Amino acid sequence: MDLRNCRQATIQATKWLLSQQTEDGSIKPVEHGISTFHKVPLALAIMGQGDRAARLCAWIAGNSLDEEGDFTQFFPRSELHERFYPWTNAWLVCGAQRLGEFGLSVPALDFLLSLQHPTTGGFLTAGPAAGVNDIQDALSTAAAGLACLYGGQIAAAEAAGRFLLWLWENQPGGAAAHLYYTAQAGTEIVTEFDPDEADYFALQVGKPEQWYHVPGMAAGFLALLYEATGQPEYIDGTHGYLQFVESCGADRYTTDKSAFLGWGAALAYRATGNANYQRITEAVAEGLIQDQLPNGTWLTGTMAMKGIIVVSQILQSLSLGD
Repeated sequence: MDLRNCRQATIQATKWLLSQQTEDGSIKPVEHGISTFHKVPLALAIMGQGDRAARLCAWIAGNSLDEEGDFTQFFPRSELHERFYPWTNAWLVCGAQRLGEFGLSVPALDFLLSLQHPTTGGFLTAGPAAGVNDIQDALSTAAAGLACLYGGQIAAAEAAGRFLLWLWENQPGGAAAHLYYTAQAGTEIVTEFDPDEADYFALQVGKPEQWYHVPGMAAGFLALLYEATGQPEYIDGTHGYLQFVESCGADRYTTDKSAFLGWGAALAYRATGNANYQRITEAVAEGLIQDQLPNGTWLTGTMAMKGIIVVSQILQSLSLGD
């Protein structure tokens, strides 16, 4: 594929994102709270917009960060970000740490680590309201594990990686029909749930319109953990998660839930040079670029910050491959 299209997509998305920043550093619509800005510091850092990112971090520190290192001030979380509590916190740690905004990243990472299960290494999905017997999940754990890598907390990152490996290696039925990605009571994989909430618990072979970003995040984090430690079991886990997605719906490369599948495949390609991962990476990139609106964003405005993070990683990985 033409990598110039990837570069142009990230530039256009950055222009749109900057147009949403107000004088005080916040991101519009401010009333949507953390769901509007949680990936923006990292996206702006990637695109070399350190001054604008620093203004946003200062606003977050003054309006959202609390004494515990959590982000509870100003506006409440959306229902989804309340349910997958560590997700937004983790992305803010990644962005602030990359920017060197340690007054934000250090307390935020300390709080995030308090959500890690002391035995399994998974991160508690419901956040500070959860007990040790409550649900841990692959999405929260992969994002929080990534934040641990950014913060140099390698032991905690490896504990998160071991949880993801355990989850993959202990799939009921050997992941023949489902990929279950939550566990409770420490080591009990959740296989029974309300069908209307299936996306929160599992992927199903052959079914379209699923949460492809869950195994994508797990695969990408494990690939980075492999690079950080050199331990082959982590890249084995990357292979497992990505291979399962290949059995899912035909739309697995082309929905708004495909972006982090492309991110994970790009990191797997960088780590292994596997041509199949290159194919997946390019397919997701082409879908994202095709769906980008003329103003630089996507139908969902928050896709701009995600699009920058994902397409930038795709561009980096494919450039190394060339």
